[in-house]
Amino acid sequence: MLEHLESVLANEHVAVKSGHYIVEGVSKGYVSEKIFSSMSEEGKPVDFVLCIGDDRSDENMFEAIVNAMSKNLLCGDTLVFACTVGQKPSNAKYYLDDTMEVRSMLESLAEASEASNFSMRELDDAL
Repeated sequence: MLEHLESVLANEHVAVKSGHYIVEGVSKGYVSEKIFSSMSEEGKPVDFVLCIGDDRSDENMFEAIVNAMSKNLLCGDTLVFACTVGQKPSNAKYYLDDTMEVRSMLESLAEASEASNFSMRELDDAL
């Protein structure tokens, strides 16, 4: 995933600070759209999206998901889990109350994905 992100952002000014990539003037939404369009152009359709955020800067990422769906960068059967943490107006489909609930959801996802009879559609229905 890191290699793909590096190739997507190859023409952007990227700095590494404290082990984190810092891309000046680039939002999470921009990066999301670039990844979706890059994968679509490479003939590798996105089949699963999990975005979790807790502040206003994450709304660009949630909007990018909606835009990617309307532009058919994400196919109709792509499983999309856009979650905001904390009850507030958001473009995210799902709400998680706090970081403990995020952790619980991730643990449940990990457990469910290990089950041989698990379907990601069942997770979507459960949320």
